[in-house]
Amino acid sequence: MKALHRTCLLVLFIATSAGCALTSTQKEATNRFAQASEEIGDFSSTEFSHFRSSTIDMNTTSVILYGNAKPDDLDGAFDSDQVVERVKSAQALSSYGKLLLLLVNDTQEAELKQASNNFVDSFKSVSGKQLSDSQLEGLGQLVQAIGSVVVESRKAEAVKKIVPAAANDVNTLCDLLIKDFTPSANQLATGFDITIRQLKQDTDSFLEKPGKSASDRLIAIDGRKRAQEEKDHLAQISSQAVKTLEALKKANTQLVNALKDDSISIEDIRTLGKEANTLKIAVGALSNGK
Repeated sequence: MKALHRTCLLVLFIATSAGCALTSTQKEATNRFAQASEEIGDFSSTEFSHFRSSTIDMNTTSVILYGNAKPDDLDGAFDSDQVVERVKSAQALSSYGKLLLLLVNDTQEAELKQASNNFVDSFKSVSGKQLSDSQLEGLGQLVQAIGSVVVESRKAEAVKKIVPAAANDVNTLCDLLIKDFTPSANQLATGFDITIRQLKQDTDSFLEKPGKSASDRLIAIDGRKRAQEEKDHLAQISSQAVKTLEALKKANTQLVNALKDDSISIEDIRTLGKEANTLKIAVGALSNGK
């Protein structure tokens, strides 16, 4: 009799919890958005590191050719402290996506708690954020409270509270990254573009002068090739990154609404997936052979 009683209580508990879980549409919306957030955050982090390392390489070549780069300022516009701050912002977006993915999929307790800690810690470091540290801690505690018995209703509750609370800061992160990938915005992509143009000018000038040794000309030709590759890389990658981030902002708003009403269209979120996939293809195509 006791065993039957416990079984009935368990069935009642599961039935009650299921009513509060995310619908299939809400799960799809959250999963798609989360995956894209993680991917664009990881991509941005990698790309900013690429900007810095490539800038140092290109400026080194310029110095060898007696070009315009300064030997005591090889990183140019990519001061290490500045790049670290940009990478932190990108990783905050990635950690947010990872957390949402774990909340809508089968997850171990320890893994979920680690993702929660990463989300809180990374968002605390975002400049210009609207959520206070105590509010972020509160959202983290909401996830931590899910406990060892990971029930769908409690995970759904966490998603429905975290997404609208973080929405403004997610938009802020997107705006920061959009500026960094826009060559005309006087941010990171601008500095990278200037370095590329400078190396092209230095190599062209060097190759126009007669009497250079074969080894020196080879350095200049390799530098000219590098400038062309980075120019093409920046043009394609930055353009698609901006499109993806703009799509992420639209999807962010739609996700907030979809979690309130699952009858709302999630077309913007599906479009986000297409833009993110296009970005992934562009990165793969332009990275071959590097």
